Amino acid sequence: MKVSVKNNLFLAVCICFLGCSPSTNKKSESSEQKAYQGPIIDMHLHALEENELSPEPMAMCTPLSTIVQHFDPQNDFGDVFWGKAANPDCENPYWSPVTYEEYVERLSNQVEKYKITAITSGSLPATKKLMGHFPDQFIRGIQFRINRDNIPVDSLQSLVETEGLKVLGEISNQYGGIAPNDPKMFPYYALAEEMDVPVLLHMGSGLPGTPLFLNPEYQVAHSNPLLLEEVLKSYPKMRISIAHYGEPFIDELIAMMYHYPQIYVDLGGIQWCYPREYFYQSHLKKLVDAGFGKRIMFGSDMIIWPELIEESIAIINDADFLTYEQKADIFYNNAARFLRLPKD
Repeated sequence: MKVSVKNNLFLAVCICFLGCSPSTNKKSESSEQKAYQGPIIDMHLHALEENELSPEPMAMCTPLSTIVQHFDPQNDFGDVFWGKAANPDCENPYWSPVTYEEYVERLSNQVEKYKITAITSGSLPATKKLMGHFPDQFIRGIQFRINRDNIPVDSLQSLVETEGLKVLGEISNQYGGIAPNDPKMFPYYALAEEMDVPVLLHMGSGLPGTPLFLNPEYQVAHSNPLLLEEVLKSYPKMRISIAHYGEPFIDELIAMMYHYPQIYVDLGGIQWCYPREYFYQSHLKKLVDAGFGKRIMFGSDMIIWPELIEESIAIINDADFLTYEQKADIFYNNAARFLRLPKD
């Protein structure tokens, strides 16, 4: 009798493991890991003026961190970097458009294919012109940097009230060596809080070698989200998204998101700056595992290579640790809540 009971119990366990569980798990896994195909909000898309396009095609290889794999400081980094942009090492580089018409056409293909609504930031003329091509898909922001762009606070207020400006950002002070808690920024934060206009604040990486050839005042340390603590205490009702999510200060970001639940982040193209597994394991999965999947927003950081939008989307859809619901939150739901978009 005891042998029979043990045999029956063993048989039941085998049936459970070999029969029930695998098929059930397979079905659940399949449904959860399905690619998201709904509408997408891109929180990080740049508008360019025609004269900002290169007259010669420029290549973009991903992941961007490997575009210059080694460098001798006796050389000029700018020469090395632009040399790679003209003669890339990767097999399938993205090439930039050389005319504004081509730029708009290729961008339009991405917008239509992926049902994109985008926050577009850039100069006032650039955003106005691009909004003319995508009046129903794009939301107007403004890219500015204090000490460089002559945009006083009262001018921004007027733009919000009369020009349809909906977002303050991307604010790119980091490239000018200006910390997010610099007192010169406080009047702008006060305006954003008073007018209830969301802020997109650059805190994260630029191009590889940025301080060597593009922006010598750039400070890596200004990516640290801990620098926002005084700001958030002073302006607790301000809506703020950390563009590029303060990469690579993930632990500091997690601590700040825990203590300041008003913080949102956008991916800002960092998903194609580094190899996928590093981005997945050290960045995205860590944020999701910490419980902040409801405050992560999609951002392509598309500048002059429209097809980077497609790659940015694929990287998130290919993340096998994300459920379908988590993908939908990143691609649309979180940004819609942050922006307070009307529900259909």
